[in-house]
Amino acid sequence: MAERAIAVDLGGTNLRVALVGRDGTIPSRQSVPTPGGGPDAVIERMVALIGEIAAGAGERALPVGVAIPGPLDPATGVVAYTPNLPGWRRFPLGETLRSHLGRPARLVNDGNSAAVGEARFGAAKGCRDLVYLALGTGVGGGIITGGRLIEGSTGLAGEVGHVTVALDGGRCTCGAVGCLETFAAGWAIKRDAGLVAATAEGRRLRELAGDGPVTPALVAVAALEGDPAATRLLARAGRALGAAMGVFVNLFNPTLIVVGGGIAGLGEPLLGPAAAAVADHCFPLARAAVRIERSALGDDTALLGAAALALDA
Repeated sequence: MAERAIAVDLGGTNLRVALVGRDGTIPSRQSVPTPGGGPDAVIERMVALIGEIAAGAGERALPVGVAIPGPLDPATGVVAYTPNLPGWRRFPLGETLRSHLGRPARLVNDGNSAAVGEARFGAAKGCRDLVYLALGTGVGGGIITGGRLIEGSTGLAGEVGHVTVALDGGRCTCGAVGCLETFAAGWAIKRDAGLVAATAEGRRLRELAGDGPVTPALVAVAALEGDPAATRLLARAGRALGAAMGVFVNLFNPTLIVVGGGIAGLGEPLLGPAAAAVADHCFPLARAAVRIERSALGDDTALLGAAALALDA
Protein backbone atom coordinates (compact mmCIF):
# COMPACT_ATOMS: atom_id res chain seq x y z
CA MET A 1 0.00 0.00 0.00
CA ALA A 2 1.45 3.35 -1.07
CA GLU A 3 2.08 5.87 1.67
CA ARG A 4 2.32 8.85 -0.68
CA ALA A 5 0.55 10.02 -3.81
CA ILE A 6 0.96 12.75 -6.37
CA ALA A 7 -2.01 15.12 -6.44
CA VAL A 8 -2.88 17.49 -9.27
CA ASP A 9 -5.29 20.42 -9.00
CA LEU A 10 -6.08 21.79 -12.45
CA GLY A 11 -7.47 25.29 -12.09
CA GLY A 12 -8.44 27.96 -14.56
CA THR A 13 -5.59 30.13 -13.27
CA ASN A 14 -3.00 27.76 -11.81
CA LEU A 15 -1.88 24.17 -12.29
CA ARG A 16 -0.72 22.76 -8.95
CA VAL A 17 1.03 19.44 -8.37
CA ALA A 18 2.11 18.10 -4.98
CA LEU A 19 3.48 15.09 -3.18
CA VAL A 20 1.01 14.23 -0.41
CA GLY A 21 1.46 11.76 2.44
CA ARG A 22 -1.27 9.49 3.72
CA ASP A 23 -1.38 11.74 6.80
CA GLY A 24 -2.07 14.84 4.68
CA THR A 25 1.43 16.31 4.85
CA ILE A 26 2.74 17.98 1.70
CA PRO A 27 6.55 17.65 1.58
CA SER A 28 6.87 19.14 -1.90
CA ARG A 29 4.72 21.06 -4.34
CA GLN A 30 4.86 23.11 -7.51
CA SER A 31 2.49 25.67 -8.95
CA VAL A 32 2.59 27.22 -12.42
CA PRO A 33 0.12 29.30 -14.43
CA THR A 34 -2.24 27.00 -16.31
CA PRO A 35 -0.96 26.87 -19.91
CA GLY A 36 -3.20 28.23 -22.61
CA GLY A 37 -3.74 26.60 -25.95
CA GLY A 38 -5.99 23.72 -25.00
CA PRO A 39 -5.57 20.26 -23.44
CA ASP A 40 -2.33 19.25 -25.17
CA ALA A 41 -0.32 22.09 -23.65
CA VAL A 42 -1.87 21.54 -20.22
CA ILE A 43 -1.23 17.79 -20.25
CA GLU A 44 2.37 18.25 -21.40
CA ARG A 45 3.05 20.56 -18.45
CA MET A 46 1.07 18.38 -16.04
CA VAL A 47 3.00 15.24 -16.97
CA ALA A 48 6.31 17.10 -16.67
CA LEU A 49 5.43 18.34 -13.18
CA ILE A 50 4.29 14.88 -12.10
CA GLY A 51 7.63 13.52 -13.29
CA GLU A 52 9.56 16.17 -11.39
CA ILE A 53 7.66 15.55 -8.16
CA ALA A 54 8.06 11.77 -8.52
CA ALA A 55 11.79 12.08 -9.22
CA GLY A 56 12.22 14.29 -6.18
CA ALA A 57 10.41 11.71 -4.07
CA GLY A 58 12.57 8.90 -5.44
CA GLU A 59 9.49 6.91 -6.48
CA ARG A 60 8.48 6.79 -10.13
CA ALA A 61 5.27 4.77 -9.79
CA LEU A 62 3.38 6.73 -7.15
CA PRO A 63 -0.43 6.78 -7.53
CA VAL A 64 -1.80 9.94 -9.13
CA GLY A 65 -5.03 11.80 -8.38
CA VAL A 66 -6.27 14.69 -10.53
CA ALA A 67 -8.95 17.22 -9.56
CA ILE A 68 -10.70 18.68 -12.63
CA PRO A 69 -12.75 21.93 -12.67
CA GLY A 70 -15.77 20.54 -14.46
CA PRO A 71 -18.03 17.52 -14.86
CA LEU A 72 -16.41 14.25 -15.86
CA ASP A 73 -17.15 10.54 -15.88
CA PRO A 74 -14.75 8.98 -13.34
CA ALA A 75 -15.29 5.52 -14.83
CA THR A 76 -14.26 6.45 -18.38
CA GLY A 77 -12.00 9.40 -17.58
CA VAL A 78 -13.79 11.58 -20.13
CA VAL A 79 -14.07 15.26 -19.19
CA ALA A 80 -17.46 16.60 -20.33
CA TYR A 81 -16.27 20.22 -20.36
CA THR A 82 -14.40 22.75 -18.24
CA PRO A 83 -16.09 26.14 -17.74
CA ASN A 84 -12.90 28.21 -17.68
CA LEU A 85 -10.56 26.21 -19.93
CA PRO A 86 -11.08 26.02 -23.69
CA GLY A 87 -10.98 22.86 -25.74
CA TRP A 88 -11.85 20.26 -23.10
CA ARG A 89 -15.30 19.21 -24.30
CA ARG A 90 -15.61 15.40 -24.32
CA PHE A 91 -11.87 15.09 -23.80
CA PRO A 92 -10.50 11.59 -22.90
CA LEU A 93 -8.19 12.75 -20.13
CA GLY A 94 -7.99 9.38 -18.37
CA GLU A 95 -6.81 7.54 -21.48
CA THR A 96 -4.42 10.35 -22.41
CA LEU A 97 -2.78 10.45 -18.98
CA ARG A 98 -2.48 6.66 -18.90
CA SER A 99 -0.59 6.73 -22.21
CA HIS A 100 1.80 9.40 -20.89
CA LEU A 101 2.32 8.05 -17.37
CA GLY A 102 2.19 4.34 -18.07
CA ARG A 103 -0.39 3.88 -15.29
CA PRO A 104 -3.92 5.09 -14.54
CA ALA A 105 -4.73 8.29 -12.68
CA ARG A 106 -7.74 8.76 -10.43
CA LEU A 107 -9.81 11.58 -11.92
CA VAL A 108 -12.44 13.47 -9.93
CA ASN A 109 -14.43 16.68 -10.15
CA ASP A 110 -12.71 19.31 -8.00
CA GLY A 111 -15.80 19.89 -5.84
CA ASN A 112 -16.07 16.20 -5.04
CA SER A 113 -12.34 16.07 -4.43
CA ALA A 114 -12.59 18.98 -2.00
CA ALA A 115 -15.35 17.21 -0.07
CA VAL A 116 -13.06 14.21 0.36
CA GLY A 117 -10.19 16.48 1.40
CA GLU A 118 -12.28 18.07 4.14
CA ALA A 119 -13.55 14.68 5.34
CA ARG A 120 -10.08 13.17 5.45
CA PHE A 121 -7.93 16.05 6.67
CA GLY A 122 -9.98 19.17 7.37
CA ALA A 123 -12.92 20.59 9.30
CA ALA A 124 -14.92 17.40 8.66
CA LYS A 125 -12.18 14.95 9.64
CA GLY A 126 -13.82 11.72 10.74
CA CYS A 127 -17.28 12.88 9.64
CA ARG A 128 -19.24 10.32 7.59
CA ASP A 129 -22.15 12.54 6.51
CA LEU A 130 -21.32 15.97 5.15
CA VAL A 131 -21.99 18.48 2.42
CA TYR A 132 -19.14 20.66 1.20
CA LEU A 133 -19.83 23.99 -0.53
CA ALA A 134 -17.10 25.82 -2.43
CA LEU A 135 -18.07 29.46 -2.91
CA GLY A 136 -15.77 30.98 -5.49
CA THR A 137 -16.22 32.47 -8.94
CA GLY A 138 -18.89 29.77 -9.24
CA VAL A 139 -20.40 27.47 -6.63
CA GLY A 140 -19.24 23.87 -6.46
CA GLY A 141 -18.94 21.19 -3.84
CA GLY A 142 -19.60 17.59 -3.02
CA ILE A 143 -21.54 15.21 -0.82
CA ILE A 144 -20.38 12.36 1.37
CA THR A 145 -22.96 10.13 3.02
CA GLY A 146 -22.22 7.07 5.10
CA GLY A 147 -18.54 7.73 4.47
CA ARG A 148 -19.02 7.38 0.70
CA LEU A 149 -18.54 10.07 -1.91
CA ILE A 150 -21.68 10.45 -4.01
CA GLU A 151 -20.64 10.64 -7.68
CA GLY A 152 -23.78 9.35 -9.39
CA SER A 153 -24.21 7.05 -12.37
CA THR A 154 -22.08 9.18 -14.71
CA GLY A 155 -20.06 11.23 -12.21
CA LEU A 156 -22.33 14.28 -12.31
CA ALA A 157 -23.72 14.11 -8.76
CA GLY A 158 -22.84 16.74 -6.19
CA GLU A 159 -23.44 19.86 -8.31
CA VAL A 160 -24.57 21.71 -5.20
CA GLY A 161 -24.30 25.13 -6.81
CA HIS A 162 -27.07 24.29 -9.22
CA VAL A 163 -29.88 23.45 -6.85
CA THR A 164 -32.84 25.73 -7.63
CA VAL A 165 -33.55 28.37 -4.98
CA ALA A 166 -35.80 30.67 -7.06
CA LEU A 167 -38.25 29.53 -9.73
CA ASP A 168 -38.24 33.01 -11.27
CA GLY A 169 -34.54 33.68 -10.71
CA GLY A 170 -31.88 34.65 -13.20
CA ARG A 171 -30.31 32.47 -15.85
CA CYS A 172 -27.27 30.56 -14.60
CA THR A 173 -24.04 29.86 -16.48
CA CYS A 174 -25.17 26.22 -16.63
CA GLY A 175 -28.25 27.25 -18.61
CA ALA A 176 -30.81 26.60 -15.87
CA VAL A 177 -32.91 29.21 -14.05
CA GLY A 178 -32.68 30.22 -10.40
CA CYS A 179 -29.61 28.22 -9.33
CA LEU A 180 -27.87 28.96 -6.04
CA GLU A 181 -24.91 30.10 -8.14
CA THR A 182 -26.94 33.01 -9.56
CA PHE A 183 -27.15 34.43 -6.02
CA ALA A 184 -24.02 33.38 -4.12
CA ALA A 185 -21.24 32.96 -6.69
CA GLY A 186 -18.55 35.59 -7.00
CA TRP A 187 -19.71 36.51 -10.49
CA ALA A 188 -23.30 36.97 -9.27
CA ILE A 189 -22.37 39.14 -6.30
CA LYS A 190 -20.13 41.25 -8.54
CA ARG A 191 -22.97 41.62 -11.05
CA ASP A 192 -25.47 42.67 -8.38
CA ALA A 193 -22.96 45.01 -6.75
CA GLY A 194 -22.38 46.77 -10.06
CA LEU A 195 -26.11 47.34 -10.43
CA VAL A 196 -26.40 48.71 -6.88
CA ALA A 197 -23.36 50.95 -7.35
CA ALA A 198 -25.12 52.62 -10.28
CA THR A 199 -27.96 53.78 -8.00
CA ALA A 200 -28.16 56.50 -5.38
CA GLU A 201 -27.85 53.87 -2.66
CA GLY A 202 -24.55 52.66 -4.05
CA ARG A 203 -22.48 55.70 -3.14
CA ARG A 204 -20.22 53.89 -0.66
CA LEU A 205 -19.59 51.07 -3.11
CA ARG A 206 -18.57 53.61 -5.78
CA GLU A 207 -16.24 55.32 -3.31
CA LEU A 208 -14.52 52.05 -2.40
CA ALA A 209 -14.19 50.92 -5.99
CA GLY A 210 -12.88 54.18 -7.41
CA ASP A 211 -12.15 53.58 -11.07
CA GLY A 212 -12.20 49.81 -10.66
CA PRO A 213 -14.96 47.20 -10.46
CA VAL A 214 -17.07 46.66 -7.36
CA THR A 215 -15.70 43.31 -6.18
CA PRO A 216 -17.32 41.01 -3.61
CA ALA A 217 -14.52 41.88 -1.17
CA LEU A 218 -15.42 45.57 -1.41
CA VAL A 219 -19.07 44.74 -0.82
CA ALA A 220 -18.05 42.95 2.37
CA VAL A 221 -15.98 45.95 3.49
CA ALA A 222 -18.97 48.24 3.00
CA ALA A 223 -21.29 45.82 4.80
CA LEU A 224 -18.97 45.59 7.79
CA GLU A 225 -18.98 49.38 7.90
CA GLY A 226 -22.76 49.22 8.16
CA ASP A 227 -23.61 50.36 4.64
CA PRO A 228 -27.29 49.41 4.16
CA ALA A 229 -27.10 48.62 0.43
CA ALA A 230 -24.09 46.32 0.81
CA THR A 231 -25.63 44.67 3.85
CA ARG A 232 -28.85 43.92 1.97
CA LEU A 233 -26.97 42.61 -1.05
CA LEU A 234 -24.95 40.07 0.94
CA ALA A 235 -27.94 39.17 3.13
CA ARG A 236 -29.89 38.26 -0.02
CA ALA A 237 -27.05 36.05 -1.23
CA GLY A 238 -26.82 34.56 2.25
CA ARG A 239 -30.52 33.74 2.40
CA ALA A 240 -30.25 31.93 -0.94
CA LEU A 241 -27.28 30.01 0.43
CA GLY A 242 -29.27 29.12 3.55
CA ALA A 243 -32.21 27.93 1.44
CA ALA A 244 -29.91 25.61 -0.49
CA MET A 245 -28.38 24.34 2.75
CA GLY A 246 -31.88 23.55 3.98
CA VAL A 247 -32.48 21.44 0.87
CA PHE A 248 -29.24 19.53 1.52
CA VAL A 249 -30.18 19.00 5.16
CA ASN A 250 -33.50 17.46 4.14
CA LEU A 251 -32.03 15.34 1.35
CA PHE A 252 -28.90 13.99 3.04
CA ASN A 253 -29.35 14.55 6.80
CA PRO A 254 -25.67 15.51 7.24
CA THR A 255 -23.99 16.16 10.55
CA LEU A 256 -21.82 18.87 9.00
CA ILE A 257 -21.96 21.46 6.23
CA VAL A 258 -18.52 22.87 5.41
CA VAL A 259 -18.26 26.15 3.51
CA GLY A 260 -15.03 27.02 1.71
CA GLY A 261 -13.75 29.11 -1.17
CA GLY A 262 -12.89 32.77 -1.53
CA ILE A 263 -16.47 34.04 -1.24
CA ALA A 264 -16.82 32.28 2.13
CA GLY A 265 -14.10 34.70 3.23
CA LEU A 266 -16.64 37.53 3.03
CA GLY A 267 -17.60 36.30 6.47
CA GLU A 268 -20.50 37.22 8.71
CA PRO A 269 -22.41 39.56 6.33
CA LEU A 270 -22.91 36.53 4.05
CA LEU A 271 -22.68 33.51 6.35
CA GLY A 272 -24.75 34.96 9.20
CA PRO A 273 -27.92 35.31 7.11
CA ALA A 274 -27.20 31.91 5.56
CA ALA A 275 -27.08 30.15 8.93
CA ALA A 276 -30.22 31.96 10.07
CA ALA A 277 -32.14 30.97 6.95
CA VAL A 278 -31.42 27.24 7.10
CA ALA A 279 -34.12 26.54 9.69
CA ASP A 280 -36.79 28.04 7.40
CA HIS A 281 -36.06 25.44 4.72
CA CYS A 282 -35.69 22.07 6.44
CA PHE A 283 -37.11 19.74 9.08
CA PRO A 284 -36.36 20.93 12.63
CA LEU A 285 -35.02 17.53 13.71
CA ALA A 286 -32.61 17.42 10.78
CA ARG A 287 -31.51 21.02 11.40
CA ALA A 288 -30.79 20.21 15.03
CA ALA A 289 -28.37 17.47 13.94
CA VAL A 290 -26.19 19.59 11.63
CA ARG A 291 -23.35 22.06 12.25
CA ILE A 292 -22.11 24.65 9.75
CA GLU A 293 -18.37 25.35 9.71
CA ARG A 294 -15.76 27.07 7.58
CA SER A 295 -13.19 25.04 5.66
CA ALA A 296 -9.93 24.35 7.49
CA LEU A 297 -7.80 23.60 4.42
CA GLY A 298 -7.90 26.76 2.33
CA ASP A 299 -6.63 26.32 -1.23
CA ASP A 300 -5.36 22.79 -0.57
CA THR A 301 -8.79 21.19 -0.16
CA ALA A 302 -9.11 19.69 -3.65
CA LEU A 303 -5.42 18.83 -3.80
CA LEU A 304 -5.61 16.78 -0.59
CA GLY A 305 -8.83 15.12 -1.71
CA ALA A 306 -7.26 14.06 -5.02
CA ALA A 307 -4.39 12.47 -3.11
CA ALA A 308 -6.72 10.65 -0.72
CA LEU A 309 -8.74 9.21 -3.61
CA ALA A 310 -5.58 8.11 -5.41
CA LEU A 311 -4.34 6.35 -2.28
CA ASP A 312 -7.70 4.62 -1.83
CA ALA A 313 -7.91 3.40 -5.45
